Amino acid sequence: MRTTLPLCLLLISGTCLAEAPQPSLSVTTAVVTHQTDFGSSSQLQVGVSALYPTRYGAAYWQDGEGGWLLPAPGGWVSLGAAFEPVWSLGSHASQSLGVARYGLDLPNDGTLSVGYASRLGNHNPGHLLVASLDAPLTMLGRHKLSLVGWASLADKTRRQSLDHQNQAQDGWQLEQGNLLLVVSHPLSGNWYLDAGVGSHWQADQNSHHTAGWQTLLGVTWEMK
Repeated sequence: MRTTLPLCLLLISGTCLAEAPQPSLSVTTAVVTHQTDFGSSSQLQVGVSALYPTRYGAAYWQDGEGGWLLPAPGGWVSLGAAFEPVWSLGSHASQSLGVARYGLDLPNDGTLSVGYASRLGNHNPGHLLVASLDAPLTMLGRHKLSLVGWASLADKTRRQSLDHQNQAQDGWQLEQGNLLLVVSHPLSGNWYLDAGVGSHWQADQNSHHTAGWQTLLGVTWEMK
């Protein structure tokens, strides 16, 4: 899921491209809750991740983002289009973005990606710098412990079009930042239980922002 397990699809892409190419598919369902001084809000989110490797890279789909992925020095690069959900990025506007990313391979099959996104269309124009982190830390028995994060910086045009905090200032400003500690526990067959807790910050309309804790609880099915 974009807001809970960012770019988990791309984590396995390096292995898939370097070794015998194998298609992959996973489906995640989770309840994500944001807790702030103003109260809490929860949403049931369903995410689908798929990868289809070829001799010339791989086609991917990651929770509303799809495109083409290629191996690169130290990791991978991708070029695709994404649909920006209202709730997850805090933009208060559902819209389409063109996204280019570079991902750096980390130990234990982790990844750190940075990218550039641009609004496709004329409504709510603007640009974003995006980053995603998925860093497996250790195994506690059968439990996998990971650090997951995602963030974005918005330019002045985007902040003004969305009436975000610091909309009048020049340069890039933080739009949203998230960091979660996630535990995955294998269940029966291809099923896994995911639980996480962490921090959440996002720019809101009318020059306000929301900051607090967030949690997730969900299940993931993986094709094997």
